[in-house]
Amino acid sequence: MKSIGVYLILPVAALLSAGCQSNKSIKQSHAMNEKSTPAVIKSNEEWKQILTDEEYYVLREAGTERPFMGKYTDTDDKGNYYCKACGHLIFTSDTKYHSGCGWPAFYDKAGKSAVITKMDYSHGMTRVEVLCQQCHSHLGHVFEDGPADKTGLRYCINSISMEFKPDSTTGKP
Repeated sequence: MKSIGVYLILPVAALLSAGCQSNKSIKQSHAMNEKSTPAVIKSNEEWKQILTDEEYYVLREAGTERPFMGKYTDTDDKGNYYCKACGHLIFTSDTKYHSGCGWPAFYDKAGKSAVITKMDYSHGMTRVEVLCQQCHSHLGHVFEDGPADKTGLRYCINSISMEFKPDSTTGKP
């Protein structure tokens, strides 16, 4: 086994024994999403006008915020998470869990039309990138080391790419 930063790269056999999909299976299931067209289309200049420099770097240039620094990493409040760029619902607190990876983690998306995925071969790695379905902004990546009793997936999402809105019944900001 090889450790890279906070990620532990496991052999496919270990993933399968944990109840996760095989690497081939997840690549095939996510490959179909790569050809969709965003519903929200803006020029780079328009995105720069509505996003901070840090938000633009993560959302539009597929950057990554530093681990354990995001404002939603340890959030336990009930509510919904929306794409910071376009306001589209992407995740709910019902599927959020503490994975220890340094970023907010979810075992499932908010629904079939919440996010799309595509293969990411950057930085010498093979990963599955998670994008907002509406504007195709970069949110993070999905890995096959999530809770085996749920989906087996871990959507590892940058806090800066989301806006949290609490349930109206909680009274928390």
